[in-house]
Amino acid sequence: MLAKLRTFFFRMPLRKKLWFLLMWPLMGVCRAAILLLPFRFYRAVLGTSLGNTQLSVLVSDAQLRRAWQIGSAVELTARYTPWESKCLVQSIVCACWCRLYRVPYVVYLGVRKDEQAAMKAHAWTCVGKAVVAGREGHRAYTIVSTFAFKYSEAE
Repeated sequence: MLAKLRTFFFRMPLRKKLWFLLMWPLMGVCRAAILLLPFRFYRAVLGTSLGNTQLSVLVSDAQLRRAWQIGSAVELTARYTPWESKCLVQSIVCACWCRLYRVPYVVYLGVRKDEQAAMKAHAWTCVGKAVVAGREGHRAYTIVSTFAFKYSEAE
């Protein structure tokens, strides 16, 4: 524990520290929303619903770098929450931060059957062709819903 605190205070870049401190309570709010509210109340946060299509948005190299930084910070923060911060929570937080930095993204919701024929769900966020949140096993899932946010200068 002491080593982790030393890393946080002395080795981690300032931006990542600030993001961690801001993302941590946001993950709690997202987790509470998922547990307490029907999906229709928070799906607008994910972006515009586009059915079950697979697509990719065009991004610049700077936007892709920022998205990787956001995804890395989301994964780091999720490891240190006392509540479950799995794929949907991470995708919602990643989508919020991508919107904040005006990075276009696509959030996918998918399902698959496991060995016991039970349904499993997964959410992941893509920027360009890169999966920045929810990377773990996303290829095994069939896309059932797609949400996108495309930043334009006119907004």
